Amino acid sequence: MVQPVQRRWVAMLMVMDNRPFPDLRHIVRDVADERIEVYSEWISARHPPKTPDGKQWTTNYHAKLYNLTDEAIRECPPETRWVVVTNGDNDYDPQFMTVLAQQQDAEAVAFDYYSRYQRPTGTPCERFTAGPGLPSCKTNEMKWCQTDLAANAYSWPRFMKDDMRFGILETGRGANHDGIMADLVRTRGWKVAYIRNKCLVDHAPSPQTCAMLGGVWDDTAAASDEGAGGNCLAPGRARQRLEQLGTAAEMIDVEVSHDTASFGMTDEVLKLKCMRLAAPESWKAMSLYYPPHCRAAVDAAQAPSTMATQPAAVQSS
Repeated sequence: MVQPVQRRWVAMLMVMDNRPFPDLRHIVRDVADERIEVYSEWISARHPPKTPDGKQWTTNYHAKLYNLTDEAIRECPPETRWVVVTNGDNDYDPQFMTVLAQQQDAEAVAFDYYSRYQRPTGTPCERFTAGPGLPSCKTNEMKWCQTDLAANAYSWPRFMKDDMRFGILETGRGANHDGIMADLVRTRGWKVAYIRNKCLVDHAPSPQTCAMLGGVWDDTAAASDEGAGGNCLAPGRARQRLEQLGTAAEMIDVEVSHDTASFGMTDEVLKLKCMRLAAPESWKAMSLYYPPHCRAAVDAAQAPSTMATQPAAVQSS
């Protein structure tokens, strides 16, 4: 954000965790930019994010976080044009704010983005492949399972006029407030601008950034609650994982799709080592785990009829 490309912005930081972040104020002080402020620090061991077994979100955990987010949004300066809600696992290309500022007639802006959920019902590893007719990154359709919190910008005046609030959209163990908000915006007839053929948001871990860092992508458990979407491993850890799985897994080389004009990914070819289960019948798990409305348009034609019919807890931010 501190890049000089676009200077008209403010950042309100919130610590929303059950662990303290003692260095945050020091970091903000060292940046020495008056546009950045620590809005709140909501820290308490009484609010653990996950259940003791680590498998589920604590009841209403995300609702509490989003209630605080709603308060922060309402503290934006009165001249605010756009509001973007993000968190610590997202990064933005320096062009992001410039492109956003150009969308004068829109009330919401959906940016395509790098994500481990790119073509989630596709063949493991191959779902990230570059090629004719394939997206450079995940296409933001501004709807549940086809969007991400950090990849959307909302008109702040319209957000205030409609009294939009993330915190009331979902209760219980849900973590899909971003997708529900996107659906609500379209339902209410907001004018949405879609930024295509540019990948200006990176939701970590992503296969593209993994390739840039020399990591190995693990797609062996991408269709499971424990490893949803896959993960980037250091080469040493990847070797251990491959030894652990033995002949049940294989390593392949993939030329991953990417935008050569963002995040320094200027090479035409970006290669990634990717690990997946070896048996082709196991690959069908992707289209069984992720609901039909999660599949990318390019995969719609070969979608099996046995795809899941109930939403899975995927793409939580």
